[in-house]
Amino acid sequence: MNKKQQVAAGKITLSMLIDISTPGAIFLSAIAPAVFGFILALETGEPISVPLLITLLLIPTLFNASINLINDYFDYVRGNDTHENIFGETDSPLAFNRVKNPKPVFWIGLLCLLLGGLLGIYVIYKAGYVPLIIGVIGAIAVLTYSGGKFSVSHLPIGEPVAGFVMGGLIPLGVFTSLTGILDCTVLIKSIPMMLIVSQFMLVNNTCDIERDKIAGRRTLPIVLGREKIHGVAAGFTALWVLSMVFSAFFWYPLASPIILIMIFILRKRLKTIYTGPRLSSTKIQDVWNMVVVATAIGIWYPIAVLIHILIIKLLSVQ
Repeated sequence: MNKKQQVAAGKITLSMLIDISTPGAIFLSAIAPAVFGFILALETGEPISVPLLITLLLIPTLFNASINLINDYFDYVRGNDTHENIFGETDSPLAFNRVKNPKPVFWIGLLCLLLGGLLGIYVIYKAGYVPLIIGVIGAIAVLTYSGGKFSVSHLPIGEPVAGFVMGGLIPLGVFTSLTGILDCTVLIKSIPMMLIVSQFMLVNNTCDIERDKIAGRRTLPIVLGREKIHGVAAGFTALWVLSMVFSAFFWYPLASPIILIMIFILRKRLKTIYTGPRLSSTKIQDVWNMVVVATAIGIWYPIAVLIHILIIKLLSVQ
């Protein structure tokens, strides 16, 4: 279907819903952090319940899909995203296709949130009430992220809050649910995962400064301004790399070679993120560079930690 046909249709399709839910973002912000929590749980030697693990992978996936669906819905109905101010269909499928009735997207987003909450009942039954507290914090973040007059996504705390909840609380919740142990060092080990989410949002919001200003948002890039936010983004990138190196050398030394090799391979794209212009005209390239680096780190940082854990366990058996 060509662009004119898509615009003329003005209807929500399955492919559109998939695009709005943003599978790539779900992997970086939900699945990768949940898998990382599982890997850290393996380190304890506690028996892992497979049904519980599957449930714990589904819950953040549903919550993240809910955030993406509801966020796009509100951006569209509030007029933040229009057919004229987006750079392509992936930026806002609702605006690109001029959807006449976007309400189903909102209800599907709420349904994802409800399903995630219902699955949480099983987790509470199996793992107790500590995961409930962590889950409630995450649910509140989902509910307040896009909806309401003062949604988190419109404030300068949106980037760090999203990073902490998705990159930090998800691994902590999965780890605690699987092991029954509340270990706050999981949050420290998860800092690279937190920064993946925060940095991704920071790049995206910096590219959208002009559009977000018109929409009345007060994101961190808007509050600090484009010149200062470049320094913050550069600092985030440096902290991102250093946090992985620190975690490897301090906790998982056998993972160090893999992490150092990964950083070396990604050096050019990391430099691009460090120095990128982050303008609306360069958004596609800036976001793509971020996606490549974030995906590589989201995959290889947990794998490197897993390799360390498995080698240590094999040596201990011998």
